[in-house]
Amino acid sequence: AAACQQRVSARRRDCRESEARAGAEWAAFQARKKALALFTLGRRLGSKGAAVKAVDCIQAKEQDKEKEVRGVRVQNVKEKLEIQNLETVLKAHGEVLKGQRFIDFEHMKKENQKLNEKFDDLSGEILKLKKKVQNAVQILSQFREKLQFVEAENQGRKAELMDIETLLSQKRDFLTKKKQARDRLRVNSLKLQQKRGLLGNEILLRDFEEKVDTVELLSQQLEALKHHHAGLIRTCRRIQKKIREANSFLP
Repeated sequence: AAACQQRVSARRRDCRESEARAGAEWAAFQARKKALALFTLGRRLGSKGAAVKAVDCIQAKEQDKEKEVRGVRVQNVKEKLEIQNLETVLKAHGEVLKGQRFIDFEHMKKENQKLNEKFDDLSGEILKLKKKVQNAVQILSQFREKLQFVEAENQGRKAELMDIETLLSQKRDFLTKKKQARDRLRVNSLKLQQKRGLLGNEILLRDFEEKVDTVELLSQQLEALKHHHAGLIRTCRRIQKKIREANSFLP
């Protein structure tokens, strides 16, 4: 009796440890599924609160189904053990109580069949929930691939923007030099006009007209580059905003 009691205590201790490990693994698995489902449903539903509510509802149903399945399994084991005990009792007592025991045995068989059917239904529900989780994981993988593609495209746009900014800086330096040269020419021209008029000097008049045309052309080019630069900055800001929105849903 003492040895049996020791074995029972050891079995109970092992059972508690196994239940604790199983509970911890189940909680970690549920947390991982929740994180994946929140990212996917958050993008689909448009808000994190709605995604949390939907995922909590699904996991609560799954937990209820899991508890029900466990209960059915335990009941099924008990019924099988009781059936085995009844078979042993029937064999030991012979044919005296065969009729009554046979009726009980048949009744338990029917109950066991019902429990098996219920267990099959619950297993089907669990399979459906597992399929939903797999679909959510696939959608999450697709979103991650799309996010990587957008990030790569954004890197290319950033490199292009840097090249354009470098070119624009060079153009600005060139235009500054041209403006300084224009100012010097204007001062020299004013001095020459004060000393002598331009009338009758066709070469100076033609050169002055060419300088004025060049300055106007450079001014137009500068305005065009400014508009192009502003458009690139707006495009870069929109891309950065999309990246921040995508990163906000990552687990």
